[in-house]
Amino acid sequence: MRDLIDNTVDKKQGKVAEEKKKEETVKILKDSLQNLIAKRDSLKQEDPKVLDVAVQFDTTEFKKRNFSVKSRKPNFNLTSEEGWQKEFLITNNKVYKKNHKLDSTKHVFGWHPYWMGNAYKSYNFSLLSVIAYFSYELDPNTGSYFNIHEWKTTTLIDSAHAHGCKVVLSVTNFGTGNNGKFLSNISAQKTFINTLITLLREKNADGVNIDFEAISSSNRSDLTNFIIDLSSSLRASKKDYLITIALPAVDFDNVYEMQQLSKYVDMFVIMGYEFYGANSKVAGPVAPIKSGNVWWPYNLERAVDEYLIAGVPPGKLLLGLPYYGAEWQTKDLKFPSKVEAFVGYSMYRSIKNTHGELLCCDDEVSGSKFHVYRDDQNRYRQIWFEDKVSLSKKYDWIKEKKIGGVGIWALGYDNGHTELWELLADKFSLKEDSVLKPKVLKASVRKPRISWQMMLSYGMRILQNPRVLVTNPRPLFIVFGSLMGISIAGFLVLFRYGYRFKRYWKIILQGGISLVILILLGLIFFTLKYAGLREVAFLLGGFIIAGVLFLIFSRQFLVERDLP
Repeated sequence: MRDLIDNTVDKKQGKVAEEKKKEETVKILKDSLQNLIAKRDSLKQEDPKVLDVAVQFDTTEFKKRNFSVKSRKPNFNLTSEEGWQKEFLITNNKVYKKNHKLDSTKHVFGWHPYWMGNAYKSYNFSLLSVIAYFSYELDPNTGSYFNIHEWKTTTLIDSAHAHGCKVVLSVTNFGTGNNGKFLSNISAQKTFINTLITLLREKNADGVNIDFEAISSSNRSDLTNFIIDLSSSLRASKKDYLITIALPAVDFDNVYEMQQLSKYVDMFVIMGYEFYGANSKVAGPVAPIKSGNVWWPYNLERAVDEYLIAGVPPGKLLLGLPYYGAEWQTKDLKFPSKVEAFVGYSMYRSIKNTHGELLCCDDEVSGSKFHVYRDDQNRYRQIWFEDKVSLSKKYDWIKEKKIGGVGIWALGYDNGHTELWELLADKFSLKEDSVLKPKVLKASVRKPRISWQMMLSYGMRILQNPRVLVTNPRPLFIVFGSLMGISIAGFLVLFRYGYRFKRYWKIILQGGISLVILILLGLIFFTLKYAGLREVAFLLGGFIIAGVLFLIFSRQFLVERDLP
């Protein structure tokens, strides 16, 4: 018995010692962190351009924010559009009614959340290419749905069709666990596809928007196979069904096989928001175009460039922008400012109704709007959002990038205000002269533009995730092809004046050319695994043309001649 009591006492003392050791370790870590913060603040006082630690290392928080936007919904459930209308005080009196014809080279895609009720009665459908009804809430275990809300009773679809606007059903599934369950279950996928086709036929709708968020890299191939199966099945039912996908601002887990998916998907809509939000340590723009020396390095430009580099055709890539803003209680009114507390998200209409024309100012770096003020308790507040001025800059930027158009999260968030509709008309519709006298345009295939900024972005992505080199080596082939052209030109110059070099140098050059040719032939077989027939054909054609030019210009210098 004494031994038992001694052992028990020893164990308790051991646990106490272990807990004490843990507390000491935590204290040391906290002290170290405080020292780092103190050093950072000291540096920032000396040089205001020094980025905040929270700004630099916000990747995990951004990932969580970006995946949570669409899952933020009212925590109560109403069963009619009229009920939602009363709840959110939706009014359809102030409407921009003028009919327009959209520029055929650009798409305007908007989500209509079910909680916006009948706000669609104030939409100008002539300014929308596609509306996604949000949403079919997927049951990942069966492929059926938990809820489709008012899909079966809404008059949205008929109203949109009357103005030439297409309507797709948005399908949502959130979380790596739920997506893993569904994407690995062929039976559930079959049930889903059959159910979806039935729902589309019943409402004479035009396709689907897949909004699966937080997908594990282990389901990469499963996702690709699912999209291919979905596309084939839907188009077997009706050949012109649209297949659209919502993409995260950054493909953190390298989930999307773009060169495969782009063959089956009509539109990819980047969810270009939440760069700063609920869990940010710093208040900042929800959708910044650029970062400069102020904001952390992820931004809309980087998001678009990375997807273009990954192989998304520019005409199929749309940039989704927010019709909402984020508000924080901050340490001061300057920016970037440390967050004291997150206040919440607000629709555009709420921000305008609360602050009216007092809102200011424009941040030139991010291209976003912000407003700072003191609340009733003298606490500092900052709101970052988009308005007609900031969205105008972003729309112009989208047109400069020559991508497919814009997406909107979410339609109805500007209910009661017409200025954002007027802006869409100004930026994406044909002018009246063009509508009256349409020009005949030659069909052309738009090719991705490769810029130094895109290659720099790709280089940064390689540093963060070296696997990109294996999964998407296409940009390296572009660089390789450019270097090959320069190299061949160099060889031709050398052989043009090769007679001036010693004989052994000429032999080295000939041997070097042979070695390069062997390496290039090896690379051809390597690229067959990743590149399509077109890329390989261009590569082989380049070798043949270069070889012919090489023989024409260097033959006289390679032929041995007898001295007189």
